[in-house]
Amino acid sequence: MPHSIGQELQIRRRDLGNEWDELAEVIAELTTGLRDAEPDADDLAERQERLAWLSRQQTGVLVVLGETERALLALGEIAWDD
Repeated sequence: MPHSIGQELQIRRRDLGNEWDELAEVIAELTTGLRDAEPDADDLAERQERLAWLSRQQTGVLVVLGETERALLALGEIAWDD
């Protein structure tokens, strides 16, 4: 039986939440590594670029998550306090 749009959005919402959590964990680890280590200039630049890229990815996930939740609200699939 095919999923309804609401069910698909719920699945997508869960997946995006998991992706957000994973990105947050990697960003925290990388930030700690930058703060605690004394990398050479090339390594430092590479880590900073990776951190910036991960931050952009996390922002993108947040935007898509927000749009997914907006769609779920419009369908009545989630409550405001969910």
